[in-house]
Amino acid sequence: MHCMLQRDVISWTSMITGYSQASQFTEAVRLFKEMMEAKVKPDEITVASVLSACAHIGSLDVGEAVHDYIRKYDVKADVYVGNALIDMYCKCGVVGKALEVFKEMRKKDSVSWTSIISGFAVNGFADSALDYFSRMLREGVCPSHGAFVGVLLACAHAGLVDKGLEYFESMGKIYGLKPEMKHYGCVVDLLSRSGNLQRAYEFIKEMPVTPDVVVWRILLSASQVHGNVHLAEIATKKLLELDPSNSGNYVLSSNTYAGSNRWEDVVKMRGLMDKSNVQKPSGSSFIEINGPNSSQDSSMKHQQKSELTVL
Repeated sequence: MHCMLQRDVISWTSMITGYSQASQFTEAVRLFKEMMEAKVKPDEITVASVLSACAHIGSLDVGEAVHDYIRKYDVKADVYVGNALIDMYCKCGVVGKALEVFKEMRKKDSVSWTSIISGFAVNGFADSALDYFSRMLREGVCPSHGAFVGVLLACAHAGLVDKGLEYFESMGKIYGLKPEMKHYGCVVDLLSRSGNLQRAYEFIKEMPVTPDVVVWRILLSASQVHGNVHLAEIATKKLLELDPSNSGNYVLSSNTYAGSNRWEDVVKMRGLMDKSNVQKPSGSSFIEINGPNSSQDSSMKHQQKSELTVL
């Protein structure tokens, strides 16, 4: 693209979309900023792509600036742009603004409803997630697999075991949707969080598909929280068969033993970890200061909202 003498919105958008689809989200955002500096007006496809990139890297400042630009310069805000805005705000934890966008949308599709329901659930607004799921059904919109993930998460966070199981059963019986692994994982989480560990284990054994590492890790984590050493040992055995190089499995298991004062087993688990040459990665975290292109020296004092060059 650097060799092109003239770059129009199509060439810029193609590059931004390509970076985003290749999971190079920081590069997609950087290229969008270059596009703004070049005074090329983005279209709805450009905007949706960069908002998706912002959602993945949690770049709220750029996402908000894009939203402001859409409103100021009358970029066509179709259902795809609206859905991208909802997803971006929800993933950045700003559910209030996501709801504003949702309410302002003249046309909503299944993705719109799924995004707001999941956003509520992931950010801890269980009642709102269930409320909007009911609204979606009243509007005659058929729920998707993603919508049910959101509803089941909401039930798990709110401790609504029976209601969650009803929703799970309704997937196939009422809506003809075949549950996927993520739905089974949500049910295991639903039962485990409420302390129904044995019931969760029975559910895992009766699953029509082979449980993956996520399902067993949910059970192991809950077993550690509730001090159920027996189920922790069962889950650990399965995890060491399926994912022997993951240090988290060893740590959760040894913590369960430690919580029950079984220190010999703690030592054995740590020894097994060393014997298997499993490395526990160091903990780390990061925050974005002034966007992906800022220098450390100039950005540590203030976090400023990104501004897009006006046309």
